[in-house]
Amino acid sequence: MAPAPAPLGIRVTGRLIGLFSFDIGYEVDLEQARRLAAAGEVRDLAHRRAAPPYLGYTSPPLRIPLGTRRVSVGEGQAEAAVTAVVHDFGAVTIALTVPLACDLAALPPLTATLTGAGPLEDAARDLLRGLAERVRPAVTKPGLNAFVEDYYVIQVDRLEPSMPVPTLLARAGSLLASALRCEANPLADVEAEDALRTRLSYYPDDLVIMDWNVALVLDADYADAVNVFEFLNVQLLELRYYDALLDGHVAAFFARAAHPAPRLRRYRTYRRTIEELAAIRLDVATIFERIDNAFKLSGDLYLAKVYTRTAERLSLRAWEESVARKLDVLRDLYTVLVQRVTTARAEALELTIILLIAVELAILLAGWK
Repeated sequence: MAPAPAPLGIRVTGRLIGLFSFDIGYEVDLEQARRLAAAGEVRDLAHRRAAPPYLGYTSPPLRIPLGTRRVSVGEGQAEAAVTAVVHDFGAVTIALTVPLACDLAALPPLTATLTGAGPLEDAARDLLRGLAERVRPAVTKPGLNAFVEDYYVIQVDRLEPSMPVPTLLARAGSLLASALRCEANPLADVEAEDALRTRLSYYPDDLVIMDWNVALVLDADYADAVNVFEFLNVQLLELRYYDALLDGHVAAFFARAAHPAPRLRRYRTYRRTIEELAAIRLDVATIFERIDNAFKLSGDLYLAKVYTRTAERLSLRAWEESVARKLDVLRDLYTVLVQRVTTARAEALELTIILLIAVELAILLAGWK
């Protein structure tokens, strides 16, 4: 175990936000879910930075306050405020927010405890099960699966002593890089530089740095950034889920295609397979079209940068390409099976015509009229 770092003398005050995203079904009727969960209104923070009116969700998710929950954070216990974010395409994020007040040097050991399954994820799963049961009648094709995506936001309201962002990076850049990479130990200079290269500032006194599992937000106006991180986390969850789902379908349908059915039974054998292939391709294409259109950032260049740089850290493009390749494979298998069925039907028609001609000749030769 790495020794506890010496205090740096820079104290941070804010909150740690844990975002745990799950898939509970194909689609959620948000209005019905609101009634079933007896959800009250959750107001976003007032924004310091101007944003156009068309920034936000095409179909705003349902935000359900779930009270508070005592959770383990690092080596201590904390009272977490809990909110569920329910999306109409079947994803739910359980957000756990705990107060944060510590020396900046304590952040790397704290984030190092967050990687992998732990007490925060256990609490999120427990809260999700209760919520999923309450809103189940509003869910189309309901069902929990093992997939979960977690993302953590270290939000800082203030630094003590106060200092400009360049001074903070000069004094504590190495510690911030370790915290972003969930490493209790110092990183090599080149790795620390890479961890910090996504940093953005809109005003001289704010800072956002994004990495694969943790983001730092030095700003009291943090709601929009957290919304971006939450939605990206949901996108990653859905991509991983459908990538695994398509893996199974590709293997199953390839096995069927690799062993052709007897010619006389091909139409009946392949008809259901073709219908299943078409339904799966349509379902996946539809859900991703809805996800892509669910969140619009075209009018806010700053948040668009936050989105783009975080998406790069999460390797969303690679996951999207993987899903697209598997959909292409299913399309090719669909084409092959349709061609086999078409050929089988043509052969059956030819055989029927030959049999009819043979019967007609037999009748003529027998002298029947």
